[in-house]
Amino acid sequence: MIAASDIRISPSDAEPEEQRRTRKLAALYTVATAINEALTETDALTQALKQVLPVLNLDSGRIYLRDAESQQLVLSASAGDPGWLEPAEPTISPGECLCGLAVTRGQPFAVQDAGRDPQVSREGCRQHNGHACAAVPLLAKERVLGVLHVAAGNAEPFSDGDLALLRSVASQIGVAVENFRLREEARRAEALTALIQEMHHRIKNNLQTVADLLSLEMSTSVSPVARKSLRDSIGRIKSIAAVHEFLSLEHLRLTDITELARQVCDSALRNALRPGQHVQAEVIGPPIYLPSKQATALALVLNELIANALEHAFSPFKLNGRIELTLAQDGPHVTVELKDNGRGLPQGFDLSRNHGLGLQIVRTLVEKDLAGTLQLENHREGGSRATLDFYK
Repeated sequence: MIAASDIRISPSDAEPEEQRRTRKLAALYTVATAINEALTETDALTQALKQVLPVLNLDSGRIYLRDAESQQLVLSASAGDPGWLEPAEPTISPGECLCGLAVTRGQPFAVQDAGRDPQVSREGCRQHNGHACAAVPLLAKERVLGVLHVAAGNAEPFSDGDLALLRSVASQIGVAVENFRLREEARRAEALTALIQEMHHRIKNNLQTVADLLSLEMSTSVSPVARKSLRDSIGRIKSIAAVHEFLSLEHLRLTDITELARQVCDSALRNALRPGQHVQAEVIGPPIYLPSKQATALALVLNELIANALEHAFSPFKLNGRIELTLAQDGPHVTVELKDNGRGLPQGFDLSRNHGLGLQIVRTLVEKDLAGTLQLENHREGGSRATLDFYK
């Protein structure tokens, strides 16, 4: 029986394993460094190849990336032996040759002689007799982004250790590709957000200009009917402008309709109150976010309901007029309730038969743009109540 203390390992026997470890660490370090210092995806891929080939004693390397639309593998970077760098076909189909197999099956493929192995199907690759080659998929979050192909000018097969090292290198390259793409998407999204915000800002300014022109027209009009029509139009335009003002300031394409309701109330009280009329408004509710189309429709509905209350619910000299607007959300369900302490709805009022322009606008917006329901009724404590229900 031989004891463990009797076993002797000579320096020459230990050297290959130590060299392999050193080679692996050097390859991973140089690839990581090259990728981190690169400014573009192409530069990162090229530098990774240039660093890894000499460390692993390889003659050439190529990186193919998968096209998102065609799913074809497109040559994106190459380094080393010129004979391997310009294939007759710069694209590879999934399942074709070693690279196509590595991508479709998500695992490495290696051959000892590219000119004799039946798995090598591309004519340009089969011309390299006596060359060992391997194809390793580039993975990021279990998605195959492309393939790393390397070749050596000898018929020595790739060992399991070699393939393990190539998988580590390919994993680093795959993560780098994913990071570059995410950064590019973030830059595009940031640019798009800035463009959309600028668009909303310009729309708001244009609407404000239109409202100012209508205000000037209203001040010179001698017809009470014309002045009322112009005042109503100004209120509607400013309600739409308030939505675009919010969208020009937010990074998301959503609007806090509770804050928007406050803006609409303030605007309506400034523009629609008659001389001697005293009305206060309060908005209650948590932040509720809606897409711009729904927010615009809701702003117009609120403007019409508030303007209608100011016109019909309160006498010109009522000292304690009050409007209370409450917003609530339960999942996707949104409820908006507007109450006033005014004179209430006239006897026999029926929303479906009311022919006023303002309420016609309200009905159309609620039914078509919000796909919701609206109820108008007298409140038991006095005044009237409007209840709007819809889904986000």
